Amino acid sequence: MRFLSRWAFRLLILLLVVAIGLFLTKDALAKWWIVSEFREQGMDARIGQLDIGFPLNSTVAASDITIYNLPEYGGAPMLRIGDLFIDCDFSELMNVRRKLKPHFRQVRIGITEFNLVETSVGERNLISLPDAVAKPSAQLSLGESPLYFTIGNLNFSWERLKFTDLADAGKSRDVNINIEGYTVQDVDKLSDLRPLFDQIANKVTWKVLLNKLFGRLFSN
Repeated sequence: MRFLSRWAFRLLILLLVVAIGLFLTKDALAKWWIVSEFREQGMDARIGQLDIGFPLNSTVAASDITIYNLPEYGGAPMLRIGDLFIDCDFSELMNVRRKLKPHFRQVRIGITEFNLVETSVGERNLISLPDAVAKPSAQLSLGESPLYFTIGNLNFSWERLKFTDLADAGKSRDVNINIEGYTVQDVDKLSDLRPLFDQIANKVTWKVLLNKLFGRLFSN
């Protein structure tokens, strides 16, 4: 009996050490998993810092994020994010049976640079910002289209936009967006983001690039 008790105690200590080890390395493991997911899609990614809150129903903070384009779009950096903070309920995200849209209590995102790339056959690495975030709906007007997610408080910053034309370098453009700490409350549908899109559109004076970036939203 004493023998079993002694081994049970040793097993408990081992499990405790493993649990502490996993907790201390959870950020590194999460970073490895995220980068692996991108690489499975043929892309590459780099994450400088990643901090996952504990317990897993609170926050994720990251910095110095770089996501690279697919090889057919040149393989150069597509998106650089200097600062990212997300506050959400992860249990809600994982509960697929309820079929709820992800709800983020707070999102702070600071984009350093986004590179919109167009190939020689006119394909782009992003269709348009509105189409990327909103669900298409034949019954609703474009502005009332629901988003794929909801956000209680959005704090948004964006430094630079690049447009790269792989067929004609002369058509490439660099635009300083310089939006700092723009805040939007209760984001649920595309029209909630329209004031933010207007802010970006004011910085993009080249109409062709404006249409590539926003599509139908600013086509008229």
